[in-house]
Amino acid sequence: MERLPAVRTTMRRAPERLPGMFAFGVWERLLDAPKPRGCKRPALSIVVPTVALALFASACDSDSTRSPSGESTAETRSMVASPLRVVAAPTPRFPVPRYDTSGTYPQVRGDLDLRAVNVGLRKAVRADQREYAPSARRSIRVKNGYRGIYQTAIDWRLLSASTVVVSALLPAIKLHPGGNEGRTWVPATVRVPSGALVGITDLFAHPSRALRVLAKAWKAQVRRTKPKMWPCVSQFPEDYAPRAHNYRYFALTIRGLAVGFWQAPACDRLQATVRYSHVRPYLSKLGERLVAGVRRPRGGLSMSADAST
Repeated sequence: MERLPAVRTTMRRAPERLPGMFAFGVWERLLDAPKPRGCKRPALSIVVPTVALALFASACDSDSTRSPSGESTAETRSMVASPLRVVAAPTPRFPVPRYDTSGTYPQVRGDLDLRAVNVGLRKAVRADQREYAPSARRSIRVKNGYRGIYQTAIDWRLLSASTVVVSALLPAIKLHPGGNEGRTWVPATVRVPSGALVGITDLFAHPSRALRVLAKAWKAQVRRTKPKMWPCVSQFPEDYAPRAHNYRYFALTIRGLAVGFWQAPACDRLQATVRYSHVRPYLSKLGERLVAGVRRPRGGLSMSADAST
């Protein structure tokens, strides 16, 4: 019988079979499936499918967690943070006799559950009241006909609110009965959606080093933009030394890191905003995520109808 000539075929060689007879189907789906952005298929046509799957997964694993700009998924989530709406709620009552409480503080509204965030903002005001209370109680021992004041307000320029972080530096008056020099600030920065409070040292990987840089940049900003106020800083150097307690009045804003100081004698309260470029090299992972998530609040400011005092 005449032997037929061999026929050359261009068909790819099928991979070795795996138990369960599913290897060929998996392999074909692997080759035909659309690849994720930035992910390359392995350049192998004859491989054991399990090895191919491992190679394909490892080739895609690192790239699939990166954004087109190179950020990780955590950073990408911050980059796409959505703004939240801010409403004004009545300031919680300051629990010291002979003190009048007034003003507002921020609460937020959005499409996700923000109850913990609003609790956190209220806790920030309560924490400031607890800090001020010992001084206020000492002041009421003086017998006079005056009343003390605890008042907060919302400054739109010193406020940010997003699905990553809500941050505000609230102008405040904390005035002893018959006293003066009570113009100051209340800080409130909380994570979303946990509502965890954020302090100034939480922003930095090495706080002591970062605070020195922040203090230097803040003083330079005051000296450049508010020269008439510079003597208030130079006369009280210890009040502006790079310590966490001194720089506790802060907010993350779209313009930079805003820091305020209590009113000094014969001066007004001070506030200046340091650009993030000054402190970015010193940010912690949390600080990077929060700064990347800063957004201007959505819409205008309105009064909360259901906030309790």
